[in-house]
Amino acid sequence: MSCCNTKTNEKPLCYCFNISENAYLKALKSGKGKVLKDFVVFQTKHNYCNCENLNPSKQCCLKAFKALEISQKMKTDA
Repeated sequence: MSCCNTKTNEKPLCYCFNISENAYLKALKSGKGKVLKDFVVFQTKHNYCNCENLNPSKQCCLKAFKALEISQKMKTDA
């Protein structure tokens, strides 16, 4: 899983901790998505993120985690 200080060429999901969409999808498929998302939630709650400066949208990525979960669920339910 790509996280933290490792740079990837994949589409970013979390800019603060360098988590790609692909890494989160793999975590979801392996049943470890909650662990990865909980890590980001913890960091956010304790103000360890820097979304305003790192994310081009200047917004927190947690909505993007949820959107990816929903789109993945729709694919598996179809």
